[in-house]
Amino acid sequence: MNLITKTAMIAGAFALIGSAVFAQTADDALRYGMLTTGTTARSLAIGGAAGSLGADYSAASVNPAGLGVYRQSEFTITPSLRMNNNSSSYLGENTTDERTALKLSNASLVFNNSRNKSGWKGVTFAIGFNKLADFNNNVTYRGMNGNSSFSEVFAEAAQLNGVEEAAGPYGYLGYQSYLLDNNLKSVPYRNVIEQGGRLDQMKTSSSKGAVNEYTFSLGANYEDKFMIGGTLGITSYRFKRITDFMEADATGINSNGFDRFTFREDLQTTGVGVNGKFGMIFAPDKAFRIGAAIHTPTWISLTDYADYNIVANVEDGAGNRTVVPQNIYQYEYTLRTPWRGVLSATGFFGNKGFITADYEYVPYQTMSYRFNGNTDYQIDVNNSINQLYRGASNVRVGAEYRVTSPFSVRAGFAMYGNPYSSKYSDLGSNRTDYSLGLGYRFGSSAFLDLTYLYSTSSYKENAYVVSGVAPDVAATKTNRNIVALTLGFKF
Repeated sequence: MNLITKTAMIAGAFALIGSAVFAQTADDALRYGMLTTGTTARSLAIGGAAGSLGADYSAASVNPAGLGVYRQSEFTITPSLRMNNNSSSYLGENTTDERTALKLSNASLVFNNSRNKSGWKGVTFAIGFNKLADFNNNVTYRGMNGNSSFSEVFAEAAQLNGVEEAAGPYGYLGYQSYLLDNNLKSVPYRNVIEQGGRLDQMKTSSSKGAVNEYTFSLGANYEDKFMIGGTLGITSYRFKRITDFMEADATGINSNGFDRFTFREDLQTTGVGVNGKFGMIFAPDKAFRIGAAIHTPTWISLTDYADYNIVANVEDGAGNRTVVPQNIYQYEYTLRTPWRGVLSATGFFGNKGFITADYEYVPYQTMSYRFNGNTDYQIDVNNSINQLYRGASNVRVGAEYRVTSPFSVRAGFAMYGNPYSSKYSDLGSNRTDYSLGLGYRFGSSAFLDLTYLYSTSSYKENAYVVSGVAPDVAATKTNRNIVALTLGFKF
């Protein structure tokens, strides 16, 4: 049994013990640990490379020393239109889905106190928020399965833990909907798959939410040579996903005791975390800067709320049968995300423009859960994280050219490394971003930045896991388009 199968089975088994739900897996940890940069339109346009350029609020979440470059106070706000297009392949069939959402990516207030009478040229305090992850997405895949049935998940749960609601949702739902016989065996498997038939399966997942970081940052500038800064980050987590798994008899036989069912999971996760970011920028001359920053792990307290129901028709003359557990399953736990390190450099071409680059290293294998009173599961899932993931390198590069005094054009590229270890690297991919942007300055009092970003990545997932059966894998490619607009006022 490979690690992926084992991990999924462990998570599924422990989800059925007691009245709490243990649905936390390595994939869930990656969702909250894999963050991005580039929250203002200008920083998005230059690939998110905000480590040594400075004077942009996105620096608060990358290298807060960049706040020391400010010479004026500033207010910014950045709405963004985010359009996801997904294409999935499952059991030889291709499916597409999409989702569009209008979001607020950034809002900030920067207070600068410039000085000219001492070596310290200025001190800057900034507050605001940056959106570091966006979970708005729709994914659908569908195919004909002649090997297994999702209802076998219900059968395994019932055989392991019984069919009472308190033992977990799967055995209870499968038994009460008559998808299991009196021996707790899967009716669709025995009456369709074992008879040489196939099942029409479709999974749809609709998710929304975000990781927002509320920052309290301080930056200082010494002789325009050395900038230092620090950020206290308070992160909020909101994730909501509705997943429907539909399975139907594809044989056309109306007397085999199974027609169809749709199983729904409604999962909501909320949480709050805290972290620190510290950085410096050194400018040996006016044409060049180098920067370095370190991010502590984020320590997160999370709560899951999971609700389930099933609608099934087993051809008994009763039509559709709906089963809804009386209780919502709830569980509280903590997660620690990885350390991060950032090195960066910027070269200036007088007052005509610049080229800037960041290198970021993230050891995803260091993420870890803590579950109160459930040491065995905690050890298993943390060991899975350690074996499944690896350290990944992220590279961000961008440039700006000032066409006229108020008007600038920008371009950027970023590559976020595949977080999966070499043994399981086909489960994910690098993510690549390409961006173009425009900027216009209205004297020294206001500015407007517009950016378009195109991003592409892919991943694979098991549709479900059944003991002794090779899991059927769905592959999804995601194309994301972002249009961001930043409006800023200086004072």
